[in-house]
Amino acid sequence: MAAPDKTRRQPAIFFDRDDTLTVDRHGYTYLVSDFEFVAGAAAALALFHNAGLRAFVVTNQGGIGKGLFQREDMQRFNDKLLGETAANGGQITDIAYCPHHPDAVDPDLRAPCACRKPEPGMLLTLAAKWHIDLPGSVMVGDRDSDVAAGRAAGCHAYRFDGGSLLSLSRHILATHFDGAGL
Repeated sequence: MAAPDKTRRQPAIFFDRDDTLTVDRHGYTYLVSDFEFVAGAAAALALFHNAGLRAFVVTNQGGIGKGLFQREDMQRFNDKLLGETAANGGQITDIAYCPHHPDAVDPDLRAPCACRKPEPGMLLTLAAKWHIDLPGSVMVGDRDSDVAAGRAAGCHAYRFDGGSLLSLSRHILATHFDGAGL
């Protein structure tokens, strides 16, 4: 069997974090004790991993800019997400976040940026770093801004309106990745 072509761009799946992969109970979820997968999220991440697709998380974390929590708090929560994903047979390749917010206490985090969704900056940065084929990729999120960011990056995009993320993920795998096995 030939080795995979490292120069060829690969499709991927991008997810929003809060209310797409994890339950957001308070509007700004950052405490590890609040970690909980959305129904079907762990199985969805395992499904894409087993199909040979890289999964990424792109998340607005304006609570950092607003001074509600620190980057270290978010990193601990993200580490929990990575660990629980692996424990359930999935893998998240990388997580990008945007700390900016129009109401940020730090003027540097209040300035307009290219990363806060609906801007596509986080997807574009991850695509460049990991050699991702954006037109062949999919973005999934619970807000219109997630869908807009995906489309602005050139991806297919789906809005997740609750229920089981696994059902939507099976549809995406069959529709866009032909069952995968890349």
